[in-house]
Amino acid sequence: MQLGAAGYAAAGAATAGGVGVGLFGYNRGNYSMDQKLHWSRFTASYAYSMAQTGQYKQDIAELTAISVNRMAVYADIAGMTATILTAIFCPGRVGLHTPPPPGWFMGLMMVNVGGAYIWLAMTMWLAMHAKLKASSATCHMSTRFVRTPVPSQYMLDRARKFLSSWEEQPLQEVLRIPFFRHQSRSKNNEGGFNEHEDMPIDPDAQRRTRHGHDVPAWYRKEKAIDDGEPFESMMPLAAQGTAPEHFEVYREIQNEWWPYDTYARVSIFLAFMHLTFCWVYQHIGHMFCETRAITGAGCIVICVTVLQQMILTLDVSPSAVDIPLQRLGPLAIPVSWFAMLIEYQPYYDPGTAVIGYLLVYVAYAFHIIFTIQLLRICAPDYSSAPEMAEVPAGSWWPNAWRLPKAFQHATFLVAPPRHLQAGENDLVGEMRKASEGGNPNFGGKERLTMDVSEGKRRDVHKALGKQGESPAWFNVRTGLLGLLFAWIYLTFGFTIEIVNAHTSHPSMLNAFGLPNNLRDPRYRPPKVGHAHPTEVGTGGAVHGPAVGMSSHAVERRLDGRSTSDILSDVPRDDLAERLRDILPLLKQVALGKRQIGSHAMPEVVSMLPQVEAMKSSAARVAMQWPALFEPRLLACGHAAAHEEGKVVMALSKHGRGTIISTIASHVGAQEIPAQTQSFSLEGASGYGPLLAAAWDELGLLLAANTGAIIECPGAGPSEGIWSCRESFAARLPLEAQFQGTVALSRHAGKFRAAVTFPGEATVTVYDHSGDDGDSWLPAGEVRTRTDATSTSFSDLAREILLSSADGAVARLHMGTGSMSTAAAPMHGYSDHSWQATCGLHSGGVARLALSQESGVRVPELFLGA
Repeated sequence: MQLGAAGYAAAGAATAGGVGVGLFGYNRGNYSMDQKLHWSRFTASYAYSMAQTGQYKQDIAELTAISVNRMAVYADIAGMTATILTAIFCPGRVGLHTPPPPGWFMGLMMVNVGGAYIWLAMTMWLAMHAKLKASSATCHMSTRFVRTPVPSQYMLDRARKFLSSWEEQPLQEVLRIPFFRHQSRSKNNEGGFNEHEDMPIDPDAQRRTRHGHDVPAWYRKEKAIDDGEPFESMMPLAAQGTAPEHFEVYREIQNEWWPYDTYARVSIFLAFMHLTFCWVYQHIGHMFCETRAITGAGCIVICVTVLQQMILTLDVSPSAVDIPLQRLGPLAIPVSWFAMLIEYQPYYDPGTAVIGYLLVYVAYAFHIIFTIQLLRICAPDYSSAPEMAEVPAGSWWPNAWRLPKAFQHATFLVAPPRHLQAGENDLVGEMRKASEGGNPNFGGKERLTMDVSEGKRRDVHKALGKQGESPAWFNVRTGLLGLLFAWIYLTFGFTIEIVNAHTSHPSMLNAFGLPNNLRDPRYRPPKVGHAHPTEVGTGGAVHGPAVGMSSHAVERRLDGRSTSDILSDVPRDDLAERLRDILPLLKQVALGKRQIGSHAMPEVVSMLPQVEAMKSSAARVAMQWPALFEPRLLACGHAAAHEEGKVVMALSKHGRGTIISTIASHVGAQEIPAQTQSFSLEGASGYGPLLAAAWDELGLLLAANTGAIIECPGAGPSEGIWSCRESFAARLPLEAQFQGTVALSRHAGKFRAAVTFPGEATVTVYDHSGDDGDSWLPAGEVRTRTDATSTSFSDLAREILLSSADGAVARLHMGTGSMSTAAAPMHGYSDHSWQATCGLHSGGVARLALSQESGVRVPELFLGA
C-alpha cells in the first residue's frame, strides 16, 4: 500500500519525534550525570583542601617547634651554668686560706668570669626573644592565615543543581546530536577548559569528541561557579614563589627571629669557651696558692686545653676561616701555667722574672688575638653565597639570610622550602590562584607566578638596626668589643705594675714594702670604742661578722659576753680604784721584775748546774746603737768576716740590722769600743717576725715565726740594702704565731734547725736535704734543765748554744748529747732580759740583753765567757 504525502509527512514527523525524544532523553541523562559528577568533584576538592590545610598547620607547628625547643635547651643550660659560675665569682679571689695569686693572674680569671656572664646572659635573652617571637608568629598564622577552607552556604547552593535546571539549557544543547562538532574552528576557540586532561585520546576520536571550547554551556557555567573567589590571600604576588603560600609567608615572618636563634647558638659557644677559661684559671690559682700541687695543675691545663680545641673543632667550620687564629686562645692556659711556675719559684732571680713577665704578655696577647678573631668569625657573612640545595634531613635557609659563615653548620636552621618537590601538589594554592584570576590549568608548569627579585623581600640585616644590621649581632659584637677593651686595659695595668715594681711606691693600695699578694685586707683593727675587729665591707663594727671575735685571733669566736659589756656593769668608782691598785704591779711586769699571777719573782733556774761559784769574764761593748732600733737576734761573723773585724750582727724582728765591728780583744777587758754599720733587709718583711739568724760564707740565713726560711745571699749589704728571698717551699713545722726559739745552720747544701717550744724544757732538732720538694724531718730531741731563752749553732752545727734567763750559756754536743759550760751567768744583771746568743769565731760567746732605763728598752752587748 502506497502512502500519500500526508502519510509520508506523518511518518517523518513520527520519526523526527522519536529521534527528538531520543536526543532529549540522551542529553538529559548526560546533564543529570554531569551534575552528580560536578557535586562529587566540588565536595572532593574541599575535602582534600581541608586535609591539606591540616597538614599545613602541622608544618607551621613543627617548623616553630624546632626553634622553640632549641631555645628552651639553650636557656636551661645557660641558667644552670650561670649558677655554677656564681659560685666561682662570689669569693672574688683565688686562695681563700692563703695569700692570693698575683694580680696579673687574677685578671686572667676575672675577665673570663665577666665574659662568661656576658655570654650566658646573652644566651638567655636571645633565646627568650627567639622563642617568644616564633611562638607569636605561629599563633598569628594559625588564627589568621592557615585556616580550613570551608565553603560558604552560598557556594554550596550554587554548586548544587536541580534536574529541572535542564529546562534552562538552550535548544541546541537539549537536542544535540552525538559525534558531531558544534564549535567552529577559529582562532578564538584555541585552548579550552580541558586541554590537559591526563588521559590518552585517539586522534580520530578527538575529532568527534567534545573538547576545548566545545563543551556544554552548563559546564562552562559550573566552572565559573568554581572560580567564585572561595579564598582570601594575604601573600603579595611579587613575593610569591612556587611553594605553598603559607611557606612563603612563614619564611618572611622567620626574619623576625632567626637572627636571635642563630646568635643564641653563637653565644652559648662563647659562654662555654670563657667558662672553661675561668674554671681552669681558678684551679691553677687554687693549686699554686693552697696545695702547691704543680703537677696536678698541669694535668688540668692539658685536659682543658684539649677540651677547648675540641669545642672549636665542633663549632667553628675550618673551611670557613682563612687563618685559624682562634686556635691560639686555648694556648694562653699553658703559657699562664708556666708564668705561675716562675712566679712561685723558690729563689728570686731578675732574669727569670723577666721571662715570667714575657709569658704574661704572651698569655694576654693570645686572649686579645682570640677575641679579635671571634669578632671576625661571628660577624654575618655578606658575601653572595649560592643558594643551598634542599637536601632531605638537612638544614636549609635562603641565601638572603646572612648567617655567620663559620657557624652555619652548627646553627641547624630550617626554613620552609622554596619549591615543591616532584610529585607534590598544592591543591589549596591552585584553588586560590584560580580565584585570583591566574592560570586555571592545574598541573601545568606555570600554574603559579613567581617574582625572584630579592629587592622586594625583607632582609633582616637591612631592615633592622640603625647600622643596617641585626640587633642580635649588634649585641654580640658589643660584648666582644667590651672584652677586647678589658684585655687591653689589663695589659696596660700589668705594664704599670712592672714599671712601679721595686720602687718606693709599688702600689697605690697596700702599705709600703708589703707586696700586694701578701697583704690580707679582710680585717681592720677595732675602732675607737669597740672591742672587736672590723671585717671590710660586711656591716662594720656593729653588724659585721667579726663582731664577737677577739682582736688578736680573728678566727676565734668569744664565748659569752664581751669585755666591754662586763666592764660596763662594774661601778665607775670601783673600777677606777682597782685600776690604781694594779698600776704598780703592771709597772713591775713591764720591767720584768714580776710575772702576771705571782706576788714575787720566781726563782730563776739556770741552764748550768752549780752556777753560784761561777764568775763571768764578759766585756761590755761600748757603741752607739742606731736610733729607733731594738735588736732581738744575734749572728756571729764567719772566718772571713772576723778577719775584717766584723764580729757580730744584731737584727730586729722586722728586718733592720747593724754589723758591729771591733779590733779590740775582749779577753781580760771590761769594756771594748766598737763601730756599727746599719742596713735593711729587702724582701724579708712579708713572712712574719724573725726568730733566728745565721751568718756564713754564703750569706745570711733567717727563720720567721711562720716557719719560712729566708736567704740573703752575698758577703753583706750593698748601699745599706741586703736583698733576701724565701729559700725553698718547705717551711719549719711551727704553729701559728710561734713564740719559742729557733737556731739555724747550713753546711754542704744541707740545713739544720733546733727548735725549743714554749713551756717545754726540750730541744728538737730538724734536718732538711736542701732539695726543693723535700720536707723537714725530725733528727733528735734532748731534754734540758730549763726553758731556753735563746738558741744558736756553733760552726758546722756540731754544738747548740742554749742560754737561760740568768745569762748562762750551755754547750750541747750533737754527737754525744752531753752538756758543758759555754759562758757563766751574768751576776748583777737580774733586771736584764737576755734576748740572744751566738758563738764567736775567736772563742767565747756574744750575748744580747735589754734593760729598762726610764721606761725605755736599752740594748747591751757582751763578748766573752
